[in-house]
Amino acid sequence: MGWRLALTFTQRVRADGAGLVVSLHGEMDADGSDSFERATQRLIAQRRPRLLHIDLADLRFLDSAGVSAIVRLWRLARRERCSLRVVNPTGAVRRALEMTGALAIVGGGSASAPPPGPTL
Repeated sequence: MGWRLALTFTQRVRADGAGLVVSLHGEMDADGSDSFERATQRLIAQRRPRLLHIDLADLRFLDSAGVSAIVRLWRLARRERCSLRVVNPTGAVRRALEMTGALAIVGGGSASAPPPGPTL
């Protein structure tokens, strides 16, 4: 008999002076990446930001499905004339982005941590 570890994942959105910041918290696997991707697609379509930062400072785990979702969102953002950048990746999350080559595409610099905002 097998069991599955439930990963916890939340995201918050806030506006800053230049655009929007989506902060990811917890652990994102294939299950969480789908809802993250759909919500962020809606955010791009409805709010049409010129700049969108994906803040990974509080994300502890990111699997290949999450990396793929971020790259697909980066492509969508480009088509919509939005600059999507990943900021504050650390530890295992940064390594996952580096090993896949995604970090070179989506960024990985630092930004100040956003204050808590409404849960998406």
